[in-house]
Amino acid sequence: MTAQPITTHRAMASFRGSLLRRASAVGWIVMIILSAQAVRVQVFQLPEFYGPVAAIGLILVASTAVRWERLMATRAAPWISLVWLLSFIGGIAAIALIPDMNPTAAPILFGLAAVSGLLLTWWAHALVTAVIAGVITYISIELSTTGEDLLGLLLTVVAVGAATALVGLEFERESVRSASRESEIAQQRADFERLYEVSATLARAESLAEIVPHLVGTICKYLDAQVGVVLLYNPDQHRLEVMSPIWVNGYPLDTDIMVSDVSGPGVAAQAFRAARPILVRRVDNDSSSHRLLRELGVQQAMVAPLKVESMRVGLVIIGDPYDADFTEEQLNQLGSLAAPAGLVLSQIGRYEAQAEMARRLEEVAQMKTDFVSTVSHELRTPLTSIIGSLDTVSRPELAPTQVTAQELLGTARRQAGRLQRLIDDLLVVSRIDRGAIPIHLESIRLLDLLTEIGRTVSIEPTVGVDPPDLSVEADKDHLSRIMINLVENAAKYAAGSPVEIYGFERGHQGVIAVVDHGPGIPEHEKDRVFERFTQIDQSDTRSKGGTGLGLSIVRSLAEVMHGSVRVEDTEGGGATFIVQLPKALVNVESRTG
Repeated sequence: MTAQPITTHRAMASFRGSLLRRASAVGWIVMIILSAQAVRVQVFQLPEFYGPVAAIGLILVASTAVRWERLMATRAAPWISLVWLLSFIGGIAAIALIPDMNPTAAPILFGLAAVSGLLLTWWAHALVTAVIAGVITYISIELSTTGEDLLGLLLTVVAVGAATALVGLEFERESVRSASRESEIAQQRADFERLYEVSATLARAESLAEIVPHLVGTICKYLDAQVGVVLLYNPDQHRLEVMSPIWVNGYPLDTDIMVSDVSGPGVAAQAFRAARPILVRRVDNDSSSHRLLRELGVQQAMVAPLKVESMRVGLVIIGDPYDADFTEEQLNQLGSLAAPAGLVLSQIGRYEAQAEMARRLEEVAQMKTDFVSTVSHELRTPLTSIIGSLDTVSRPELAPTQVTAQELLGTARRQAGRLQRLIDDLLVVSRIDRGAIPIHLESIRLLDLLTEIGRTVSIEPTVGVDPPDLSVEADKDHLSRIMINLVENAAKYAAGSPVEIYGFERGHQGVIAVVDHGPGIPEHEKDRVFERFTQIDQSDTRSKGGTGLGLSIVRSLAEVMHGSVRVEDTEGGGATFIVQLPKALVNVESRTG
């Protein structure tokens, strides 16, 4: 028996049981009315009255004690209802034969005809109606009722019986419709619960290796299957690949690599190309299209594509039901369960691919950092010797007398110094990448540091600090490199324009502004200038030379000292680089970060 007939049967049994309980309650009221009428007309002591009344009383006692809802669910329910009604009819008919009781008892027969139409099947109701009609006819003959009155009574019985039969039939039809709706709602609820559990299973996983056994295990549990397999599409090799482990008899099982060419005749390839589920009722041992299913060792299978909108990402194969054969309904359920699975598997697959790419990029970046660090150290030693030799040769007692030789020597010293700065920059970048940049924070008086920087760089900047004793908490070597890089950058790109360095306080921050009045920096380039190996490609900037590391180093060093750097436009034209660092506390102690 399917779910819908079972639900209809239960609904009708519940209705009929409830009707009999109410009829039993009404029966007690009828007993009281009949007893009161018998006392009034003084027939209470007659055997013709108290005999039927006692029988009806026993029927009502039994009716009150019985659990009608449970009894109406049994196969004997129609016969029990029929016997109950016929017993009641017999008792009422016996009372109605008493002339003084007839006006009270006869209408009760009409009520029993109505109950019969709602309670019994059509054939039993027809039988009861005929019995009631016969009883009324017999009573009318015994009491010498006229023919017209008898005809009216019989027509009333037939009308009541027909009307209640139609009402009962319509109620049964409505019960069938209601049961159908309840069955559909229950099925939808079950489908939603399956989808929710599959989605919850997918949401908890972080990798394909973790998600696959949980996914196929959950689907196999709902579809009552022994075997579950997920295949993912490999676009590079244009094939479907079985994901290990697979699900067999309630446990994950590692398996060898199995593949299916998506352009081949296999049923997996067919389902993938058609993007629709396929039911294989029997695996053919000789068919080439069932090769993969034979390798999985299944006799029946359902194959459903895993899709993300119109993009196919793989397949799920469910095989060998525990009991009966797979059904079309189960195939549709598999298609519904495959929808969220396809989305999550696709996202996790992309995440893993991106994670693998990020890991490889990190390896490449680390190799680059290690290479730069090694090469820089290897170059630094011979370069130090070269610079030392050039400095020695440049001493007055050893310097060449020819002008050309002196110019060549000066060029060599400048280029060696340039190369040394490049190597120093590369070493700093390497340490920053490794997180190994040393930092020694101390209280630094800005006026002293900026004045010293002004004597070191190739130009003479204007220096001003307000208040003069303003101090910041920073690493002196790193802050000096920041200032030198910013001033030299201004001298390079704003050649001929004045450069100013101002220090002032803003809340708990000490602020240093390096101002030039050159061509400035375009708005869309302001964020990019702090990236490595970046130079603004204007008409005369590439001729300035440089590696594009200076401003990147400035930002990195400022950040490791818990500060920041940004660039703004100078009023009237030019660029202003603003460095913010924490102000030093009074009597701050030096510490290593």
